[in-house]
This record gives sequence, structure tokens and C-alpha cells, in this order.
Amino acid sequence: MNKPFWRNSGAAALLLLLVGCAAAPRGPETFSFAMIGDLQYNHFEQTHFPDMLNAISREPVKFVVHVGDFKAGSNTPCTDELFAKRREEFNRSQHAFIYTPGDNEWVDCRRPTNGAMNPLERLAKLRQVFFSDAWSLGKNPIALFRQSDLFKDDPILSRYRENAMWIQGGVVFATLNIQGSNDNVGFDAINDAEQHDRTRANIAWLKTAMDRAKGADMVGLAIFLQANLGFEDKPAAVAKSAFVPFLQVFEQEAALFGKPILFGHGDSHQHRVDRPYQSPIDQRPVTNVIRVEGYGTPFLNWLRITVDPANRADPFYIESGNFVAQ
Repeated sequence: MNKPFWRNSGAAALLLLLVGCAAAPRGPETFSFAMIGDLQYNHFEQTHFPDMLNAISREPVKFVVHVGDFKAGSNTPCTDELFAKRREEFNRSQHAFIYTPGDNEWVDCRRPTNGAMNPLERLAKLRQVFFSDAWSLGKNPIALFRQSDLFKDDPILSRYRENAMWIQGGVVFATLNIQGSNDNVGFDAINDAEQHDRTRANIAWLKTAMDRAKGADMVGLAIFLQANLGFEDKPAAVAKSAFVPFLQVFEQEAALFGKPILFGHGDSHQHRVDRPYQSPIDQRPVTNVIRVEGYGTPFLNWLRITVDPANRADPFYIESGNFVAQ
């Protein structure tokens, strides 16, 4: 079951195209990284997650990106002890490990089966445990730019330590705190206000990353977030969601940006690649953007994403990590 699901009707042709791209000669600056998320929901995944992380550690990747949801959305309390355990597990990675939060570890902590905890207090705890300094996790950490540091004089933007940025091989990489469960909207006024401020922060961080990636020395941009922003929903449903303000800015800025963009996310647990990205708002293609969703429970696997900076028109190659639990 650990094989990609291709959403487009021309699946066979697209698969052949991707295989052809993967086999093409690549420049000397080519590198790969791993993308994971939506895992450790059950005993099987918790038992074999270390095996998968060890398998990734044996691969010549530059870093690992975790797009959030390191626990099940229900029946798993969001305790300090669990947060500490996950940090310890992530730090066992031989490679730099960059994590961005998922809704299961803060938005959905209000559920009675998760301990009926305060989501904003749990987000504050995540910041304390995982984002206390300007370094990634892992045994060979890399330095990160954090939104809270770059916008330290802004009373709102300075809160968002979880939004990170780094540069590798001519690509600007950035994480954004955008969540499933409609991005924490519709519960009460306090949480609605939190989402409003966080959307402002995410848009500011997106524009900051994009501005850096506009430089002549840059090949493109890669962004990572937890939420599926409605890619499989009808536009009428998306129009009612909390994601519209971010989507509008992203799609407008992406079209002006022109360079290749990788849009990575989790949330719906179905590996997909859209070349090009299709707007959740109106299904328009944004031709310079590739949307990729990683694996998630019940599929214990990872994605290998290879970047060829010499191929400025199409630098991103996506393939399965082919992990099989023993």
C-alpha cells in the first residue's frame, strides 16, 4: 500500500513523466530531503517509527521536514510528557529535523478524549518544547531563521517562533502554522482572534520567504504546513473556510513570483502530487507550483524530494522512500 495515489485522470502518463524526470541526468549540486507527517497514531506506528527514522538516517538526505500531527486526533491526551517524548524521538534523527505543528497536538486538544485542554496553552507549550532557540532538531542541527526573531519589534508577528526559514542549494524553505480543523476557527472569540493574527503572520512569513527567493541566486521556494486547504473539496465549500485569505495571497503572489514553488502539506493522509497545483478556490492551475501531500497513517512511509538547482524550470523530483516495516 506504500505507493503514491495519483489523483489526476492521466495517472499513467503522469507517472511515466515523473519516472522519466527522476532518471534524467542531474547537476552536481543536486540534493535530497525527506518529508514525513501524520504518524505515530497507534501502537504499530509508534513501534516502527524509530525504524523508519533510522532508515532515513542511513540515506544521504540533507534534512527531514515533519509537517505536523505527531499523535492521533482523539483518545491521545496532549500531555507535557508526550511532547517531551516526541522531541526526544525527533532528536534521534542523524539529519537535521524541522518540525511544524499539526492540529492534533494543539487545536484538537480541546476534545474531551484528548484531555479537554486549552489549545492556546498547548500551542504555547509546543513553542517552549520545540522552538525555544534558532536551531532545528536532530543530531546534526542546522540554523534556522525564526519569524519571532526577524519580526521581534512587531507585537503580533514576534509570537510565531514555530514559523522557520532556511536556505539550501538555491531554494528557500519555510514552514507555516496553518492547521486542519478549519485552522482553529469557529470555537470561540478568543480562538478566532488567534487565527486572525496567525493568518496575518503566515502571510507576512510567506512574503518574506518569497522576497528572499526572488534573488538572482535563488532557484525557487518550498513551503510546508499541516492543513489540506480544501484541494479535494468543491469551491463552494472552500469559500466558507478559514483558509481563503491565505490562499488568495499565496496564489496571487505565486503567479507573480514565477519561479518553481513546492507546496508541501499533510492532514488528509493520502499521498498526492498535483503538477500543477489546482486552486482550491476556483480550480485554476497555478503552473509554477507543485502541490505534494505526504504519507500519513495508516501508511508508515516517507517521501524523498530531490532538488536539482541546475534545472531552474523544474527542480523538484518526488518519489517514495519505500520504507517497509519489518
